[in-house]
Amino acid sequence: MRRAVLVVFLTAGVAPAADPAPVIRPGKPADHGVKDADLDALRALLKKAVDDKAVPGVGLLVAVDGAVIFREAFGDLKVDQACRIASSTKPVTATAVMVQVDRGKLALDDPISKHLPEFKGTKVEKATVRQLLSHTGGVGGAYPGGRPTTGTMAAFGELVAKKGTLRDPGAFAYSGVSMDLAGRVAEAAAGEPFEQLVKKTVWEPLGMTGASFTLAADPKSVKDGESRWVSGGGGMSATLDDLAAFLQMHLNGGRYGDKTVLSEKAAREMRTHQPGATNPRREGGAWPFGSDYGLGFYLAGKADAGYAVASHGGALGTMPWLDADRRLVAVYFTQVLLPRTAPTLAQVQKKVAEIVPVVKK
Repeated sequence: MRRAVLVVFLTAGVAPAADPAPVIRPGKPADHGVKDADLDALRALLKKAVDDKAVPGVGLLVAVDGAVIFREAFGDLKVDQACRIASSTKPVTATAVMVQVDRGKLALDDPISKHLPEFKGTKVEKATVRQLLSHTGGVGGAYPGGRPTTGTMAAFGELVAKKGTLRDPGAFAYSGVSMDLAGRVAEAAAGEPFEQLVKKTVWEPLGMTGASFTLAADPKSVKDGESRWVSGGGGMSATLDDLAAFLQMHLNGGRYGDKTVLSEKAAREMRTHQPGATNPRREGGAWPFGSDYGLGFYLAGKADAGYAVASHGGALGTMPWLDADRRLVAVYFTQVLLPRTAPTLAQVQKKVAEIVPVVKK
């Protein structure tokens, strides 16, 4: 006589696998309420900037829910070209630091002197990692001895401790040096060079194959050791696609496809206004730049509903931004000084906001 065997799988308390998060991929504008005429208007703005010689070249990528609805370049800039992004590097650096926070290698409220003992006895010895990432650590923006293109981040940190412009922490003072030191703290805490940390924890998981640290006009032509600047404050080059993937990960709350780059908590903290982190020069400024600062991001939008827009411009005319109300990421590239391209950028951002509808909640 056979006995019936009943096998019961107990699944109570086991969380189901999360669906893959949106990734950057080709999309159809009509699926997102965007008409061809809308894109023609956007295209006309970019062409006019080149024709009027406001910029020699310009590129723009716009994606909604990861679906790319616009990806074009005009003038002497190619759509897949890696460009120097200057301070648009800062959100990437902050993300790499936050990965180490997630891993327990450091804490946001650790003082800099815990990881970099050369800062003991200085005015900023109690400045925290949080303050370094939000420009409230008291570290001035001037690079002692000029911006280094050789040497280690460790040597640079020691130079800043001895000859940097250091003030009592607390007040906002925009500083690339501060972001460099945050990267140096992550490097020391992890026991691994900062460049490798960024590659392994951000670039590679997101498929940012065009990303590098270099000062060259054509990053692909540079050999290791030539015209390089491993700087968390502004040394990266990247493509439109690279930064679109990066922003999409943040829009997803730290996930990208089946990969988790950041915890949801860490991603949320980066888009949270940090104590004292408001740029007085930008207060009252027009959307979408914003005057409030998170960790590596400028923030805009109604604070009582959370900051919908996070962005960070670069001195060489780059501007990546995400808009949570529209489930949108966009990347604008030129290679001219930001003030020169600011009028065109403002028109482009306004047009993008007009043609991509706010998602109903």
